[in-house]
Amino acid sequence: MNFYQAMQLDVSVCKEKIRTAATKSEKHKFVAALIIKDVLCVLFAIAFISVLNFFFGNENSSAAVVIFCILLMVRFVDFGYRIKGSMINFFVVFVLLTFSPCIAQSVNPVIGFCINFLSIGFIVISACHEPLYGSAGLYLFAYMFLYGNPVEGRLLGLRTLEMLIGVLICGAVFYINHRKKHYDKSFFQIVKDFSLSTSLGRWQFQVILGLSLGILVGELLQVDRVMWVGCACLTVLTQYGERPNKRAFQRLGGVVAGSLLFGIVYQLLPPAAQPSLGIYSGLLLGLCAAYHWKTLLNCFGALLMATSIFGLKSAIILRIANNIIGCCFGVFFYYAYNFAVNRLIKDRTSGNMC
Repeated sequence: MNFYQAMQLDVSVCKEKIRTAATKSEKHKFVAALIIKDVLCVLFAIAFISVLNFFFGNENSSAAVVIFCILLMVRFVDFGYRIKGSMINFFVVFVLLTFSPCIAQSVNPVIGFCINFLSIGFIVISACHEPLYGSAGLYLFAYMFLYGNPVEGRLLGLRTLEMLIGVLICGAVFYINHRKKHYDKSFFQIVKDFSLSTSLGRWQFQVILGLSLGILVGELLQVDRVMWVGCACLTVLTQYGERPNKRAFQRLGGVVAGSLLFGIVYQLLPPAAQPSLGIYSGLLLGLCAAYHWKTLLNCFGALLMATSIFGLKSAIILRIANNIIGCCFGVFFYYAYNFAVNRLIKDRTSGNMC
């Protein structure tokens, strides 16, 4: 394996290579690959997002972040069915990401729930056919991130143009990297095969309904930063084939520790150095494989933005409280949903036997 190939490895895989390296030179190669990849990725993110912000405004920085994250994802992960249908749906997903989060917040919570349910439903069924690839977490994080940063009027027009450029860039990478893959299934077959009797269909509907209800709960409670409730709920419900308890505790532990640590570090730093916390946490984040460490470091970027709006103390309390709400609802919904679905399938099976 050459140095470039080593840089393409996932963080967890690269760390395992470092741990099991047979020689010091091999270990040094993987260490250097991990660090250089991390630095280059952060520098590219800063440059990419800064350019988009220059043209479309800092108010649309959330869209720039979403485009950057999707760009990294589509290099390796496709939709799992024929390329023609994938490209059409890829464009539709971008349209939904652009408009649905903004529209859902301009209407009452019940209508907003319907918009979220239909939009999230299409995204999950079309783009998240392979749950173990992790695409569900990314595309739905993008939805929640844009939900938490809505715009209207002229800024929505700029966001539309920005997302159009984003879908062209990401779509080109998607097509170039996956055009030679051959799948037997079309998207229509994927939709036709959707069923709660399969583990995939059950998981997909769990994510669709659970996340939509989680957002609705946050809206009805009238909490600020509803996206934090949604992201916590999303983290719990996107676990495929696993009970959500462990992930919920990992998230809550990481959020509490990360929020408190951010509060300490933020107050110790001089005001001029405080904005750099986002860059340093991003560098450290790229070296982490464990979920609880990622959650801890994600608090720095999230709270850095929220502190400018709510103040330090209120932002920390709000992040912890919202994550408690999201995780608790996600765990409750998981067990209630699976109990109901198991009961439905059992009754249907009993009826067929009669």
